[in-house]
Amino acid sequence: MRFLEHGVKTNKSLMLIHGMANTSDIFDTLLPYLEDYYVIVCELDGHSSMEQGVFVSVVEEAEKIEKYVKDNLDGRLHGLLGFSLGGTIATEVISRGNIEVQRTVLDAAFVIKMGIMTYPFKFIFQASIGCIKKNIPIPKVLVEGIMGKGNSGIVDTLYKGVSLESIGNAALSCYTYSIKEGIRDHHNPVVFWHGENEPYPVKSARLLKKYLPQLKKRVYKNMGHGQMLHEHTDIYARRLIAFLEEQA
Repeated sequence: MRFLEHGVKTNKSLMLIHGMANTSDIFDTLLPYLEDYYVIVCELDGHSSMEQGVFVSVVEEAEKIEKYVKDNLDGRLHGLLGFSLGGTIATEVISRGNIEVQRTVLDAAFVIKMGIMTYPFKFIFQASIGCIKKNIPIPKVLVEGIMGKGNSGIVDTLYKGVSLESIGNAALSCYTYSIKEGIRDHHNPVVFWHGENEPYPVKSARLLKKYLPQLKKRVYKNMGHGQMLHEHTDIYARRLIAFLEEQA
């Protein structure tokens, strides 16, 4: 895992965790809006063109994040934002309670078990990345069926260099993830964002609310998975900053 640091370390800290088959590049357009923060972008194992590695599990990534924060930030983060798989990892981090996180944004975190659909979805994602590697277009109906209507542009954010092993491990770890009971001890503000056209994160938000009564939800109208982040970054950034600076 790589930790890419931006800004002045004495500023409030904000950690960003990308999704499955993305790289840190997905946050490139967001960074200019965050110049008043010390931003740390996590680049997950198996998702970097600069570092060898294989994604093993949500838990292993969370452990590496904890170690970094303890070693470099005195065990405290002002803000933590996880997108998609990154949101699942962020959920694991605040569940474990080994570092202090003052404010958490879960953008379309996936924390529901897929059951018998686990392996079909794993195959779909591996097959989709395989198509990207071979420059074969992924059918629009398949992309929009999973990522939301009108969201075919999400394909442009995917990283063709990710290994099928990493995608398989990430899918299995994400789609069989269990929320830890320890999350009930996390009392700091948490928000859950998702697009109106996303079929699965709404279920994740509903489940998380049972563990985190303070959780607030924001639904982005006419948006699919990650669409607000990569198509309307300015609005996304304003809402992120407003949450980070909101008085508890």
